[in-house]
Amino acid sequence: MSLKVIDIIENRINKMRAGYIFTSSDFYDLVSEPTMVSRALRQLIQSGKIRKYAKGRFYKPQQSIFGTLPPSEGWIVQDYLMDGKRIIGYLTGQYVYSKLGLSTQISSAYTIGSNTYRRTIQRNGIKIRFVLQPNTITRDNIPLLQILDTIRFIRKIPACTPKEACALLRLIICKKTADERKQIASLAIAYTDYVRAIVGAILDETDTDTELLYRSLNPASTYKIGLNESDLPNCKKWRIK
Repeated sequence: MSLKVIDIIENRINKMRAGYIFTSSDFYDLVSEPTMVSRALRQLIQSGKIRKYAKGRFYKPQQSIFGTLPPSEGWIVQDYLMDGKRIIGYLTGQYVYSKLGLSTQISSAYTIGSNTYRRTIQRNGIKIRFVLQPNTITRDNIPLLQILDTIRFIRKIPACTPKEACALLRLIICKKTADERKQIASLAIAYTDYVRAIVGAILDETDTDTELLYRSLNPASTYKIGLNESDLPNCKKWRIK
């Protein structure tokens, strides 16, 4: 095993943040032979420079007065959010509820929106759930997808009623730019019917075209959310109860 290969790999690791989780493929642009990368990583584990986190995943440990610290929680899900420079997922669920001010509850689990179906997993005692996102995920549309996901789970937000959630979501959506509201309407088409209905009712308070959303709904269906016209002025038109 050439020391030069170890030096090249270790040099890149030295530039990584402590706690960052990586795989052998992060070095294939530097070393063309995968077996040489694997061999170098094994030697770096033996020397204590890096640690194994899970199968095929490693991390740069951080030293403290209490000893070696585990990977920071944000990096635990990083490989489900990014594949190299490509976005493949985004944080949703409790992370967004807290970010929007809908919930102050602290969760030990992560929820990730993904275009690929995945089962719930555990990493170092932390539960990682996945929700299937039917729209293509981009850097620009993630904040809008997070809003739509919040509407999708409006009846399941901890310590927050649908009425309370709806009041804040109305403010958030109505303050969006015309282009953003138009994009929300377009993205909502891929969501389940009651999400389309709630989005349509909120967007009706603006100058956004909601005809496509309205026509996408079954005229015989009603949506029992726990809202009335004082919560959502256009709920009767959209058959929301």
